[in-house]
Amino acid sequence: MPKEKISREKILKAAAEVVRKEGAEALNARRVAAELNCSTQPVYSQFRNMAELVAALRGKAEEEYRRRIENYFANCNPDDRYEAFGMGYVRFAREEKGLFRFLNSPRDGAPPRVEEPYFADIVAEMKRIYGMEEERATAFHDHMSMYAYGLAVQASMAREVSDEEIAERLHVEFCALYAYYFPERPPLPKRTRVLSGG
Repeated sequence: MPKEKISREKILKAAAEVVRKEGAEALNARRVAAELNCSTQPVYSQFRNMAELVAALRGKAEEEYRRRIENYFANCNPDDRYEAFGMGYVRFAREEKGLFRFLNSPRDGAPPRVEEPYFADIVAEMKRIYGMEEERATAFHDHMSMYAYGLAVQASMAREVSDEEIAERLHVEFCALYAYYFPERPPLPKRTRVLSGG
């Protein structure tokens, strides 16, 4: 009986498991093959080289990230979408440590950068919810995203960060930035909310 052909999808799932268990530095054809309990031949029959496999895995990891964020958006009050984005982002880092670090690893010698597929949507939401004009909304989100990235990096490391801590820290930083960018407005009240979803 001929062996079942190992699909591209199965190889990508195995590669994701390697990254989850051991980190991106452990990702190579031999290790992926071991995860599949096969030789490296099926890996190289589906991908020309490791660079192609890594690019495909990056696409899959980005899809998973988007799926998680969309789930948060679907389970929150429309006026909490900005908070839902921050919660979803940091929780993704906490729950998918290996994939988060993989997505934020250097590429082709360039420094790590945060992929932001929702930037335009988020700026539009900030204009709608908080009455921000585009220039200040863009600067505000750029500033806030650097803080969220730092919190996400902590969550992706050994230290456990609870939902309560994520919500509180993001909200306190948001209030501080709001006071900085809008000194003419009354300060926002401090509160802690834990969002469902994810």
